Amino acid sequence: ALSGQAHHRGPVLISWNAARRSLRRPGLGENVVLHEFAHKLDMLDDFLDGTPPLPDDGARTKWVEVCEMELSRLRRGEPGPLRPYAGTNPAEFFAVATEVFFDRPLALHDDRPELYRVLSEFYGQDPAGRWRSWSVSTTTPSATGR
Repeated sequence: ALSGQAHHRGPVLISWNAARRSLRRPGLGENVVLHEFAHKLDMLDDFLDGTPPLPDDGARTKWVEVCEMELSRLRRGEPGPLRPYAGTNPAEFFAVATEVFFDRPLALHDDRPELYRVLSEFYGQDPAGRWRSWSVSTTTPSATGR
């Protein structure tokens, strides 16, 4: 059964059951909604190549360098936070990396810091930092009411 599909210059199709499954199992690095919308971001430059539109040539060069290195590591079978499907091609690599960036940010940050950094710069987000701050704030006496 199809979980999701992103059409070039067309709609995103997402199975409601697959979306609910993703929400019921956070922290696995699998989220069909994030995955399919990553494909749509990738398609903004009319190419489904794993490289979304970036602000300049320097950012693009760094992106390609980091993603090619990480894709190569994955294809060699090195363990890491990305599931094997990410090794299918650069477009799937970007989509799976996006899932893990938002759903397992600490694992990606700690295990693949350069990949985390380029994704953080692209998305303008630091989910690992938010998780770490949340973790610290929930263990302080003022947050726990002690």
